[in-house]
Amino acid sequence: MKKTILAALLPAMLVAGTAQAATIYQGEDGSNVDVFGRLGFNVTNRDNNEDTSKTIGQFDGRLGLGGSQTINDQMSVIGWAEYQVNAAEGKNGNKDLTARYVWAGVDMGSMGKVTAGRVASGLIMATDIADVFALSDVTLARQAGIVNGNATQVFRQDDTLQYQNSFGDFDLSAAYILGNEHMKSGYNVAGRYTLDMGNAGKLAPVVAYQQNNAEDNRTDNADKYDFWAVGTRYYIGDLMLGAVYSQDKVSYTNNTDASEDKGYELTAVYDFQNDWVVRGGYRNVENTGGDNAEYKDLTAEVQYKLTDRSSLFTSYVNRNGQNGENGQNTNIWGDWNNAKEDYYHVGLRYEF
Repeated sequence: MKKTILAALLPAMLVAGTAQAATIYQGEDGSNVDVFGRLGFNVTNRDNNEDTSKTIGQFDGRLGLGGSQTINDQMSVIGWAEYQVNAAEGKNGNKDLTARYVWAGVDMGSMGKVTAGRVASGLIMATDIADVFALSDVTLARQAGIVNGNATQVFRQDDTLQYQNSFGDFDLSAAYILGNEHMKSGYNVAGRYTLDMGNAGKLAPVVAYQQNNAEDNRTDNADKYDFWAVGTRYYIGDLMLGAVYSQDKVSYTNNTDASEDKGYELTAVYDFQNDWVVRGGYRNVENTGGDNAEYKDLTAEVQYKLTDRSSLFTSYVNRNGQNGENGQNTNIWGDWNNAKEDYYHVGLRYEF
């Protein structure tokens, strides 16, 4: 049976990694152990140089393991660990495995889930509207790491205590981020409502907010990080359309101007003939007060499904932006994300 785009891309809640995992052990009491893996190889001319780009190869690997242990007929202990895997033997020092998600928690059934650690943030409900391409390159919340150095934008960050639940067609996530050497504390909240309009399709609007408070007397004078986003996805048959607007701002304790990103992203995904998916998107992000970077990108991508879990991808990105300027707290992505560099990408992805 042909899977609709809705079934493939609209999970009931946020279960990054675990959604694709295969169960390798199932106990009589319902306990289970799951494993997930992803291996890929990409050919691209993206080398952070718009003038003299060369074709390079890139390996992409992920490995995840987790599961659940039954407490009673309503509750279970759950956990998940997922790592990015580097390929160059002996060349990556101590970074051969990079933690993406490492968390444990309790699934309380209809009362929701509580997880703690480096969790899949509820704000993914908003960022996923833009994150539809195989060569992931999301600019939303790109400044989060200035205040919290262990944050990967707002997708995931250490020391997070999170609650998630679904109430009918409404999905809710709320989290408290404990302090670390970079920040005092933080919190985030996100909500999504899925409106079923019958033959007219489904609409899934999302709102999200996060705030991080920096430690006192930091050498960079960072004080606070704020992010908010509003967006929606629209599904009809095998077509998905998405739009999201976001702002993120880093405030400082001295007379330094706040660094603020404002931007929007538009995406379209169409699944046809069971085996083919085409995607397109446009991004417009501008910074004021910080590095003054601009990201203005057009992206086109085609996916061919070799199996249910493995695919070939090819994409092209046309970029007409402006790289960040040198100076204090600038060039956030200057070492890898050249806003002027057009590039292509061809890749094979195998999942198990």
